[in-house]
Amino acid sequence: MGLRIRFFATMGAHTVLAVGTFLLGKAATEHFPVLTLGFVRFALASLFFLALVRLRGLDLRGPWRQDRRAFLLAGVLGVFLNQVGFLWGLKLTLPSHAALLYALTPTLVLLFGWIRGTERPTLRKMAGILLAFSGVAVLFSGRQAALPPTWVWGDLLVLAAVAAWAGYTVVSRPLVLRHGPERSTALSILVGSALFLPLGLGSLPGFRWAGIPQAAWIGAVYLGLVASVVMYLLWFHALRLQEPSRVAIAANGQPILTALLGWAFLGQAITPAFGVGALLVISGVVLSQI
Repeated sequence: MGLRIRFFATMGAHTVLAVGTFLLGKAATEHFPVLTLGFVRFALASLFFLALVRLRGLDLRGPWRQDRRAFLLAGVLGVFLNQVGFLWGLKLTLPSHAALLYALTPTLVLLFGWIRGTERPTLRKMAGILLAFSGVAVLFSGRQAALPPTWVWGDLLVLAAVAAWAGYTVVSRPLVLRHGPERSTALSILVGSALFLPLGLGSLPGFRWAGIPQAAWIGAVYLGLVASVVMYLLWFHALRLQEPSRVAIAANGQPILTALLGWAFLGQAITPAFGVGALLVISGVVLSQI
């Protein structure tokens, strides 16, 4: 399988799974306190990666000694800050809002890449990113009424999470190239979980587990095993194949799928602005990948 086909297959799978993160994750945030949900999510992810390390005989000590600071930064950005902002933001806003804001990732990745000197922007890449960004702007401009305050706060928290995710993407590329997707993902998740789990522990006393509905449990397990394991592994694998800005912009189809499934299953309306915005987002993705 050619590199481009592998890359598109990887990001296609990641994009489809991301839709479940927004829609099923919303169900989980409606019934779990944020810190408790984060505890469940990263406890599951940590157990999986510890088992993977043992079964595969992966050496994590060598990569940790070599790149301790980078892995610590990756854990802080990609797990701790990203997920605090994402889970709290998703609790307050709509899944479609969160998905649209994550479409800003490539713009921030390129900006951080310029700062670090790891990205060399071209006119075509810039045009693709700007086109995709304009599609997101059109989608947001299509709302007729003012946003409720809780949605605004939720959007701001998700935007902070997107910035953390973009930083994580830039920081992680050298780690993937040196240590491979499995070791890099395992270390970043375990480091981030070690930071997050103590906060989650404080939310457990008095929590009524029996009162959580099945849909919320499905969402929590999905976040723990699919979003925090499968999707992180796919993201790191994609970073091994392409530079961060291309990986980020290839994920820009997720707001379109999220809006479509939100319309089909949650009754959220699709406006003309959505059609125009979707066209711009897809065009931007294609332009950047030609």
